[in-house]
Amino acid sequence: MKLILETGPSTAFSWISTAQVVPVGVFGLLVGRLGDIYGRRNFLLLGDVLGLIGCCVCATGKNINTLIGGGILIGTASACQQLAWASVSEMVPKKYRGFAIGLFELACVPPGAFGPIMGNAIAFYTTWRWAYWVPFILNCISFVMVFLFYHPKNQYIREEGKSRLQEVADLDWVGFLLTGVGLCLFLLGISFGGNQLPWKSGGTISMIVIGLLLLIACGIYEAYWDMVFPLFPPIVLGKIRAVTCVLVGTFLYGMLYYSMAVLWPQQVHALYTQGLLKIGWYASTLGIAGITSSPIFGALFTMGHARLLFIFIIVIGTVASGCMAISPATSTASTVLVALEGISVGGGMIVATAMLQLSVDHEYIGIVTALAVTFRNIGGAVGQVIYISIFTHRLETGFMKFVALPLLAAGVSPTNIEKVVEAFTGAAPESELAQLTPTQLEVGVRGVRQAFIHSLRIVYLVSIAFGVIGTVVACFCKDVDEHMTHQVDIKLDEGAKLRAVTDTGEGHIIRYEEQVLHSGHLRRHGDSQHATSNNEATTHNQD
Repeated sequence: MKLILETGPSTAFSWISTAQVVPVGVFGLLVGRLGDIYGRRNFLLLGDVLGLIGCCVCATGKNINTLIGGGILIGTASACQQLAWASVSEMVPKKYRGFAIGLFELACVPPGAFGPIMGNAIAFYTTWRWAYWVPFILNCISFVMVFLFYHPKNQYIREEGKSRLQEVADLDWVGFLLTGVGLCLFLLGISFGGNQLPWKSGGTISMIVIGLLLLIACGIYEAYWDMVFPLFPPIVLGKIRAVTCVLVGTFLYGMLYYSMAVLWPQQVHALYTQGLLKIGWYASTLGIAGITSSPIFGALFTMGHARLLFIFIIVIGTVASGCMAISPATSTASTVLVALEGISVGGGMIVATAMLQLSVDHEYIGIVTALAVTFRNIGGAVGQVIYISIFTHRLETGFMKFVALPLLAAGVSPTNIEKVVEAFTGAAPESELAQLTPTQLEVGVRGVRQAFIHSLRIVYLVSIAFGVIGTVVACFCKDVDEHMTHQVDIKLDEGAKLRAVTDTGEGHIIRYEEQVLHSGHLRRHGDSQHATSNNEATTHNQD
């Protein structure tokens, strides 16, 4: 309400969150690959700069368009900052990468676990602008810390005989364009559908279809066109069990997770409490359970048998989501099940990311980490569309069955029933209920509650299917025990320094012969295997 009063009424409020989500999907893969090639430090610094600018723009904004513009900068910053997952992993022995990521996640406890509480408290006690000033301060601190202390050695891939500017011409610009535009259109299409535009509208359908066609075209292009710096190296995605199956499993448990992430706050508001701070505490259950359990799953990862751990995590999430359908009206049981779902998601991302990082050569650690994040986010976006569509449809049917019909039977006039039902659901002023008797009010309140319970139950039952498929896919993943060594890929020039030694000549150098081999042509059968042998011969610090 405070936001509306200060910025004025608008139909574009949903764009505030969409503007922050879409850039992560669009730029995440690009930044992940560029981080492998040019090093991750400068991109982390760029992310901090974009983040503090975006937060400052939003915090001082006086209209919705300004908040949307600042949100785009914040989303782009998030895409850059996700490189931290790869940066942390490569500085520790391979065996302990899962544990390192788990500890890194634990550092996100304040915003990740208590974000809903903090956000609601800010909205309740002060101005909404502090929801942007707090991350502005954090971005400033992060920039200083990274600038002074993070100086990785030999974190790059270079072409022999070429300057950094000349190497730009060898980047996979076609792949970047197809992926970026395709993801942007697809994510915007499913975000607009049912909100700004009807699902059957030409705008929604065209964005989704064109986006998918561009992504398919990108897949064909990457599979058959050889180049020095492909966005999606065939040697990576060609590992079906080690990489592709893990990514598909990540996509599916992302769909599973969002059944609760999207509907849990609505369930709390409709069935348990309408107090702003209490809703914040309930909504924080997912984050608190997921983040605080991350180091535990990271420690379990060091013991080996990652595939079994991945299967176990998805099974936990599937069971928790399915059990939510049994008693959505019970707050205690539902909160426990939501915590289990949070544990599943937190542990799943830790294990999946570590498995992917160990399954590829170090020069691809950035792109596989970005792929894991992207697949989970896209899975969540697709799941969100499915769940909200089902929930909305069932809720409309439920209002007729559990609210309208019982109210008619209780004596409410058929001419007033539509306005009365809308008043019970918040779509009309409460003054429409003034004419009802206490018995009719009780019937209506009970009916709304039953409509929500029935609708939520259907959504949670549907989510089981995605969890089961994800479990089956996880069974085909490849274990990574053989890669869990004490090798450290990247070391730092330690200490607080303005200038540091980051290049000792021991990075990955692509020799001239290999550049000619991948100079841009249709890939012949066996090229990827030949490239692999060349990479192994020219890459230092490999297993």
